[in-house]
Amino acid sequence: MTDQTRDPAASPALPEDPLLPDGGDAAPASDEAAALAALRARLDRRHRAELASLAAGMERERSELHRLLVDQGLQTALTRAGVAPALVAGAAALLRPLIEVAGDEGARALTARLADGSTRPLPDFVADWAAGEGAAYLAAPDSHGGGARAEPGAGRHRRRADLGGPAERARFIREHGRAAYLDLDP
Repeated sequence: MTDQTRDPAASPALPEDPLLPDGGDAAPASDEAAALAALRARLDRRHRAELASLAAGMERERSELHRLLVDQGLQTALTRAGVAPALVAGAAALLRPLIEVAGDEGARALTARLADGSTRPLPDFVADWAAGEGAAYLAAPDSHGGGARAEPGAGRHRRRADLGGPAERARFIREHGRAAYLDLDP
């Protein structure tokens, strides 16, 4: 079928452009369509750039959240396992590559990736690590060694000179006896 034999009523009518006069030229419409297409392309490029920027920002925030969760979880687990406070940072740096954040956005859990490929909850893993190869990081038991913690209720050793004047010395002797007074350091 040629254009001359085609029935004009059979094809849908296109809306007339109000800017074109009746029987007007189609060239201005094609200029507007080209301008519209250029505008759409420019907006699409801007939208893609903004979307990429937002996605990169979200990925940075996600990785920072992951790092904070791992660091805080390790610090808590190592402290509970009895690692000396001065050595917590070193132990955390040693274990950090093994720790993963598992779960979705709502429920997250920290797990340790073991050598055999399985995973273990972080507190259990750290407790086992501290009992085995991490024993060197543990704080010394109370009253044993240079890293020992002071026993609760243990005061410093008193001296006679700390008692003050004669009235306080007499009170100390009345309460504790003369032998206790003489046992004090000078």
